[in-house]
Amino acid sequence: MKIFVKNIATSVAFFLLINFCSAQNLIPNPGFEEVHACPTGLRQLELAKYWYGANAGTPELFHNCGFRASISPNTGNAMGGVIFLSEASSFVEYLQVEFVDSLVQGEEYDFSFYIRLSTTSLIAINNIGAFFSKNGLHRNLWVRFQNRPQIVFGEVADNTQSWQKLEGTYKASGGEKFITIGNFFAKHFVTEKIVNKAATDRTTYYYVDDFYLGKKQLYAPNVPPSPKKVNWSHLVYFEKDSSSITESELLRLDQFIQQLPLPLFTPIKVEGHTDQDASLEYNLQLSQDRADMVKTRMSNFNLQNVYTSWSGEYKIIYEGTEEEGKSKNRRVTITVER
Repeated sequence: MKIFVKNIATSVAFFLLINFCSAQNLIPNPGFEEVHACPTGLRQLELAKYWYGANAGTPELFHNCGFRASISPNTGNAMGGVIFLSEASSFVEYLQVEFVDSLVQGEEYDFSFYIRLSTTSLIAINNIGAFFSKNGLHRNLWVRFQNRPQIVFGEVADNTQSWQKLEGTYKASGGEKFITIGNFFAKHFVTEKIVNKAATDRTTYYYVDDFYLGKKQLYAPNVPPSPKKVNWSHLVYFEKDSSSITESELLRLDQFIQQLPLPLFTPIKVEGHTDQDASLEYNLQLSQDRADMVKTRMSNFNLQNVYTSWSGEYKIIYEGTEEEGKSKNRRVTITVER
């Protein structure tokens, strides 16, 4: 009887381990949080690490550290912006990213992302597609690709007031390393819905955020699935005008890392902050240095998927002049979601 119970426990643990590992997101920087530099205007998607446009179109990167949109990202501090249709049928843009690992032949993968139509757009469309390939697509012209996407979202993405999740499943041929997202269809194959007759922008412009690609979830029979998200968070505090981590804060940080269920494949978000005692430019740089310092420390524990962002003084939690209160603004926030 004891052996039987032990075998059941072992089997349950095995299936849960399979399910946990399958949750790894194969899309790097899925929310555009990690950047080479803060965007300063339009057409700067490639400042987001790992992301770029596939044709001559130039999608946007919106990030709270620099160039911002009139709406907030779905989560975090960043999002992309892309034209999927224009009155000129060839005027379209695409998002492209390389996976962290090649897809396995015969495996099924869940793919999803969040989308929101700009309030200035005239029309919304359906049949937004995702094309999986071994090599990336590239053309120097601002034209539509005629590849046949393996996932096509048939619903019209017309929500301007909140974020809408698009999701589908893909069975891999094997060896796919890239995904390209956009409009692959001629206008007569696309449903167009007028959402704003007063719009002056004759393009269909979407904000996008939080991409995910992972092996299809498997659960053991009679074992209830775990909650979708389990959050861990931690604050690292800094001395004034410093990005060095004190010994006491290093000890607290190490203790936090050691209580995480390693290995950890889910995103770890590290965001730097400052007080308001210096210029905006100085504080942005200081908050970036603080985030980088924490990321470097976390790398000693072989943590993967650590994404840094920085807000300078934009997200202070104390607005007074007392030194004790201002010290709470000199921080890095760490958030882990599963």
